Amino acid sequence: MRFPIKHLIFTLLGIIACSAAFFIFRPQPTPEPRPTAAAPNLEILAPEDEVHAGYAGSESCRKCHAAAFEKWHNSNHGLAERTITPQKDHSAFSPKQTLTHGKDSSEAFLDADGLAKILTLGPDHQRRAYPVVRVIGNDPLRQFLIPAPGGRLQTCDVSLDPAKNEWFDVYGDEQRDPGDWGHWTGQGMNWNAMCAACHNTRLRKNYEPQSNSYHTTMAEMSVGCEACHGPMKAHVEWQEKPTLTGKKDPTLSKPTRDQTMETCAACHARRSELTGDLIPGESFYDHFSLTVTDESNTFHPDGQIRDENYEFTSFMSSRMQHAGVRCVDCHDPHSNKNIITGNQLCMNCHTAPRPDFPTAPVIDPTAHSRHGPDSTGNQCISCHMPVTVYMQRDPRHDHSFSIPDPKLTQEFGVPNACNKCHTDKDTDWAVAAHQKFYGDKPEHPSRTRAILVAKARRGDPAAREGLIKLLETEPLPTWKATICHLLTRWVNHPETAQALTHQLKNKHPLVREAAVRSLGNLARSEQATIQNALQPLLDDPTRSVRIAAAWALCENLDLTTRAGRELVHMLDINADQPTGRMQLSQFTLRRGDTQAAIRQIRKAIQWDPNSPPFHHDLAILLSISGDTRAAVSSLKEAIRLDPENAEYPYKLALALSELGSTTEARAALEKTVKLDPTYARAWYNLGLAYSSANQTAHAITALRKGEAADPADSAIPYARATIHARLGQKQEALQAAALALQIRPDFQEARNLLQALAR
Repeated sequence: MRFPIKHLIFTLLGIIACSAAFFIFRPQPTPEPRPTAAAPNLEILAPEDEVHAGYAGSESCRKCHAAAFEKWHNSNHGLAERTITPQKDHSAFSPKQTLTHGKDSSEAFLDADGLAKILTLGPDHQRRAYPVVRVIGNDPLRQFLIPAPGGRLQTCDVSLDPAKNEWFDVYGDEQRDPGDWGHWTGQGMNWNAMCAACHNTRLRKNYEPQSNSYHTTMAEMSVGCEACHGPMKAHVEWQEKPTLTGKKDPTLSKPTRDQTMETCAACHARRSELTGDLIPGESFYDHFSLTVTDESNTFHPDGQIRDENYEFTSFMSSRMQHAGVRCVDCHDPHSNKNIITGNQLCMNCHTAPRPDFPTAPVIDPTAHSRHGPDSTGNQCISCHMPVTVYMQRDPRHDHSFSIPDPKLTQEFGVPNACNKCHTDKDTDWAVAAHQKFYGDKPEHPSRTRAILVAKARRGDPAAREGLIKLLETEPLPTWKATICHLLTRWVNHPETAQALTHQLKNKHPLVREAAVRSLGNLARSEQATIQNALQPLLDDPTRSVRIAAAWALCENLDLTTRAGRELVHMLDINADQPTGRMQLSQFTLRRGDTQAAIRQIRKAIQWDPNSPPFHHDLAILLSISGDTRAAVSSLKEAIRLDPENAEYPYKLALALSELGSTTEARAALEKTVKLDPTYARAWYNLGLAYSSANQTAHAITALRKGEAADPADSAIPYARATIHARLGQKQEALQAAALALQIRPDFQEARNLLQALAR
C-alpha cells in the first residue's frame, strides 16, 4: 500500500536611507508579483505622513519632564540607535583594532578622512572596508550599521564591548559565510526587518516586493518618549497655550498597567509581526503573535529561556505575572534600571502580606535559600532568575521565576540554577543537595507540567491524556496556549479536538489563537464541524485570533473581509524574510496555485539555502506537481542539512515508494524509527513495507511497536490483523481486528474482517 507524499499537507512552521555605493552585493533577481494581488488593495494602516505628523520628538518633553528626561536620554532606550559621533565612537576605531573570528579576520579603523570603517568579508567573499553610519545598542554591546543597496542597512557581526573597548563577534566561534541567511550581509542581519522597529520610534519598514527594496521611515531615531507614550504633539501644543494652563488636558489618557506591560512586550518579546505598526496603548495581541513554549526547543520544557527569547513570554509564564506583578513594579521605565537593588526588590512583596499582592508568601531569604546571608546563593535572582548569555556579552535573567529542579536536568536535560552556579559539581550532586535541603515533598504543579511538556515533545502518547486534563485546570493562559500547541500532534483524536474546541471561547486571546492554530489541520481536512466552530473566530475582537482563523480557513476565505485583508497584510509585511516567503508558498498552494507556491519557496531557499524546512516544503510541492524525482532530491538536501530530523527520511520513504524504490524506501523508514522510536506512522509504513517484502515477522514486530507508540491509531492493529489472517493465525487476527474496532467503532473494514474470521 502506498501513501504518496503529494497527499500530505504540511503545516505552518512559523507565523519574525543611506547611500549604497560602498556596499557590493551579487545581483538579485527581481521578485515575482506578490501572489496576494488578487485581494483588493485595501490599506489597513493609517498613512505614515499623517501618523508621524502627530509626533513632537523627545526633546519637546525635556522642559516639563526634566527628571524623567534626565534618566532617559543616556539610558539604553535613549541610546538604542544613533548616528556615529567622534566623541562616543572614534576611540573604538583609533588606533586600528584587528579581530580574528572563526576563519576570518576584521579590522576597525578610521580612514584618512576620519570616517569609521570596518574591513571584513563581504557578500562577494572579498575583504572590503565598509563605512559605518549608525550604532544600535549601548550597554553591554554595540553593533554597527553598514549601508547596502535597496535602502538597506546591514548589522555587522563584528561588535564592540564598550566597557572593555574590545571588539568581538556576536556569533562567537560559529562560522557564518556569505550567502548564509545569518551572515552579516544576509537577510537575517538586515536592520530594516530585524532590528529597526525596536530600536526606533513608530517605525514603518516599508518593504517593496516589486523592487526588493526598502524606504524605511520613523518618527524619531532611538526609543524616544513617544515610543512608549504614543504621539504627543497635541499634548505639547495644548501645554504651550497660556490660557489653558492648569486645566485638564483632553489629549491625555492614563494607560492601564496591562497596557504599559504590553507596550514593553512589543520589543521585549519573541513574536511575529501582524501589522508592522504598533500603536502604544493598543493590545499586544492586535499587533503580534507571541512565541510560547511549544513542541520546538525554543524554550525549555519548564518555560526557561533557551533561544534568544527576551523576557515577555517567560514572564507571562510565571506565577508572578499571574498574581498581578507588572514590569514597572521592578523596573524604572525611564532609566531601565531596577527600582531597588538586591533582595529588597523581591522583599517588597515577600516580607509581609500586601493588599495589592495578597497571595505573595512571606519569605526569609536565608532560611529559604539554605545559603549564607552574604553568599551569591542567598540572592533571590540566583536561583529563580538564572542568567543566560546571548550574543557573547549580553547576560539576561530568566523571567519565568522557575523553581530549581535538578531532577528535570537528569530526566530531560532542563538546566537548573544549582549547577549554573556550582559549575564544578554534577547533576547527581545537585539532586542530592536538593533532597537534603527540601526532603520529599509532593510533586510541584510546575514540575508535573514540565514533565508533560517534555514527554509530549518526545511524542509519548501517554502525555496526551495528561495534557487534556491540564488544559482544564491550568490557571495561566500562557501555559494553556502551550498545551494547545502540544496537542496538535493528537488533534485527530476526538477527545483532543473536543478539548481544543472548548478553548475557542477562552477569555484570553493567546489561548484562543493557539486553539485555532491547533484545530487548523482538521479544518483543512474539511471537517465541517471544526470549520463551523472556527468560523465565528473570523470576527474575534483580537486581530491575532482573527488572522489565525483566516489562516485555518483560507482555502475558501473571502479576502475582502476584515480577517481576509488582515491575513493578506500580515503575509505582505513579512514577505521580505524567507519564513514569510514560506508562508506565502503555503498560502498560494492552499488557494490552488501550486506553481506560485513553488516560486515562493524557491525564493525562500535563495535567501536561506541552509534551512531544512524550506527544502522539505519544496519537496512536497514538487511531488504535488508530479515531479517526484526532484522531490526526492530536495528531501535528501533537507536530510543533509538536518540528519537528526525523523520527519525528513519518513517523507523520503513515501516519495521513494511512489517511485517504486521499495528497498530504499524501507531503509528510509528504518532510519526514521531509529531517529524517533515513537513515530507511530513510520512504524506502520515500515510494517507494510516488510509485509510487501514477505518479511512478515518483521512486519508484525514493527506494527506492534507502532501500536505502542500510538495506541489510538486504529489503522495499525487493523494492518497487523490482515497479516495474521493471511498467515492463518486466526486468534491473533481476531484480537488485532477487535482492538482496531474498539479504538474506532465505525471502522467498517475491521468489522468486515472480524465477521469473515468468525465464519
